[in-house]
Amino acid sequence: MERVADYYTLEQLALRLGISETRITELESKGFLHPKLKQGTRFFPSRQAHRLQAALRLTRKQSVSLELAFALVEEVRLCQESTIGS
Repeated sequence: MERVADYYTLEQLALRLGISETRITELESKGFLHPKLKQGTRFFPSRQAHRLQAALRLTRKQSVSLELAFALVEEVRLCQESTIGS
């Protein structure tokens, strides 16, 4: 089984998801991604990578905007967390 990284660099994330580094930077500037900065390098947590991947899938399958897809993914995450916390 392939081990999932805890963090991805910009380059690694772009390669993993098959999107451009520019697109990831745009999503970051819009507030969808929040990388950690360490010694001048941005690292994206694997949770954010998984959310982005889910949002990208939604945009392709449901023909919705990426903004709406992110909102839906976040809503599901919040519902799961509230269920687990109950």
